[in-house]
Amino acid sequence: MPNENGVDVRVTQTGDPKEIQKIMRQAAVTILVGFPSGMQHVPTLHRRKREGQKGPGNFEDLNGNDPMNIQPVDTAELAKQLHYGTAAIPARPFMEDAIKQNAGQITAAMRQEAEKIKNGQKPNWKKVGTMAVGAITEFVRGDYYKQRVPNSPRTIEYKGSDHPLIDGANMIQSLTFRVEGEEE
Repeated sequence: MPNENGVDVRVTQTGDPKEIQKIMRQAAVTILVGFPSGMQHVPTLHRRKREGQKGPGNFEDLNGNDPMNIQPVDTAELAKQLHYGTAAIPARPFMEDAIKQNAGQITAAMRQEAEKIKNGQKPNWKKVGTMAVGAITEFVRGDYYKQRVPNSPRTIEYKGSDHPLIDGANMIQSLTFRVEGEEE
């Protein structure tokens, strides 16, 4: 269910959900991983030559829009569109898929930090957040969607790349985490 900014990606069924919930209840923290609202993504422009055009070509977006008319989009909104898909973009649920693929390692790290609580030590939940961000980033940079939901030939021609989800990489570089409920 989207929040007031229209973004709310929830990952369920990653590893043993009861185990993850139990660990997090004991810790009384929530680790949020996602894209902060308010950061602007300016679509990458690519140089394209129109038929018969001489010289290096013009910069334009995928729809042929003039660079002066291209509006930035909220990075969180872009991530949501890429994750869930739109009428023009197939869904590539990269956050869920990445967490599912790395659920064992992330659950083990959470368990390790929860053990610290049992032993009277301070857990490092930022380690788990960093691990989740790294898992998603690595997943997006991998070939999973290149093989399963590839870019259209038009997109490949425009971008000059067949790598889904990456065009300039400023979206994935803005991926972050926040730990809520942790005592400072």
